[in-house]
Amino acid sequence: MYTLKYEDIKTIAELHYDWDKLREKTMFISGGTGFIGGFIIDVLRYRNRYFDNKINIIVCSRNKDGINDNITYIKHDITQPIIQRLPHIDYIIHLASNTHPKQYSNDPIGTIITNVYGSYNLLNLAKENRVRLLLASSVEIYGDGNGIPMTEEYCGYIDCNTVRAGYNESKRVSESLCQSFISQFGIDCVIARLARVFGPDTKKDSKAMAQFIDCAVKGKDIVLKSKGEQRFSFLYVADAVSGIIKLLLDGECGEAYNIAADDENMTLGGYAEFISNLVGRKIIYDFVGVPGSSKSTYAIIDCNKIKKLGWTPIYSVSEGLRRTVEILKDVRL
Repeated sequence: MYTLKYEDIKTIAELHYDWDKLREKTMFISGGTGFIGGFIIDVLRYRNRYFDNKINIIVCSRNKDGINDNITYIKHDITQPIIQRLPHIDYIIHLASNTHPKQYSNDPIGTIITNVYGSYNLLNLAKENRVRLLLASSVEIYGDGNGIPMTEEYCGYIDCNTVRAGYNESKRVSESLCQSFISQFGIDCVIARLARVFGPDTKKDSKAMAQFIDCAVKGKDIVLKSKGEQRFSFLYVADAVSGIIKLLLDGECGEAYNIAADDENMTLGGYAEFISNLVGRKIIYDFVGVPGSSKSTYAIIDCNKIKKLGWTPIYSVSEGLRRTVEILKDVRL
């Protein structure tokens, strides 16, 4: 059946990229069973099926959920060195990480260790194979914004004396490790700083936007646990994947690039209202904080740097939200 999700995969897979760089290459993806990783795999499989790109895919994960028979699966905890013999590798995409507030709160040590040790182990793998590594980093490395769109040069402010800061700081350390491996060993590495990614994820996610979407799809009123005055950059998963692939192919070694949808000048509360209107529900305000949630009130990022490479978001945040709700409603039928 032709669905919106399939349309998203097709749209990204048929972008005018230099896909020949991936022809008959082997891609090693950590966190490939996750939300973004799964979409990347769907795009690569589409390229193989309809364009005969013959891309080999190796997924490294602690579980095999959603892995197709045509994909090589390696059961491995990324916090441990990769000592098993692997096929020849041409590219590495490092996505493995805790990604939402409840994980940060319930497993703060695991959050830090996965980011730092995982990056260290995969950078060593890149060094041994002399291949390009893309690190998936986050807008969270900026901490609190300064009221204007943040470029890649902005250093931000993070209160490091909180449990929540473990995610932000460990992503910063991961980026620093990339620069250190480039300097010390001459490896090829590029960094994708993703805005808050959303989309039709069927796994439990405690981020605010994911909770709004979940309530809408279930036909419930949306609960807003703040006044909703925060201003954040967001990114529909299809555009996150198109940005990651663009940087893998064309990003400059050693550079970090922001990736986000164009700002619609909407607050978090504005997006909650938009989602509630999609399904005819209302918003309930409950000013009880979520453990591990961000204290940032402004995190809009400037994406001119990646746009100079030829990337542009295909979907607005509003359109991405509409598609997400429709896809998840179909899944639940």
